[in-house]
Amino acid sequence: MDISYRKVRKEDGYQWYTLLNSVWRTAYGHIFPEEVFDARDKCIDDKVREFSEEKFLGDRKIAYVAECDGRIVGLMFGTLDSDYEYFRGDYADLVALYVYPNYHGTGIGTALKDLFIKWARTKGAERFVIGVLKDNHKAREVYDSWGGVLSSHEQDFTVMDKGYPECFYTYEIS
Repeated sequence: MDISYRKVRKEDGYQWYTLLNSVWRTAYGHIFPEEVFDARDKCIDDKVREFSEEKFLGDRKIAYVAECDGRIVGLMFGTLDSDYEYFRGDYADLVALYVYPNYHGTGIGTALKDLFIKWARTKGAERFVIGVLKDNHKAREVYDSWGGVLSSHEQDFTVMDKGYPECFYTYEIS
């Protein structure tokens, strides 16, 4: 399997959001009601129109995609400025890391995480955080295997006015 990695481009919008929605449905189908996924699918065209490199790339943010045979099969977005108030100021944030399920176990997620770490290190970050739904056990196993430390801090991730428990893994950047 030949996988290549590159920074996101404007023309990636449709594949980016298609992958996000598909992986959300698979990863969170046991957590969120169907209406959440239907609403995301309905607004994909609007999201694609708003998609831009500036939204994901800059001095303090980075986004990469993994491609196989010209198709995006994984994506990563990170920033030096965590949106999580509890971690703000001290942690870079690996905001999004999604890989199509049929590519799980191929190393794509690890490679995307490593690209984020390399970039964050060059920007002076010393640690980073990953937020994950508490009931997303598959992702949590991966974050554990990467050596993440489960924070005692938890908060709600709100979708359609309902809160879902979110937990956090922290990592030192060496």
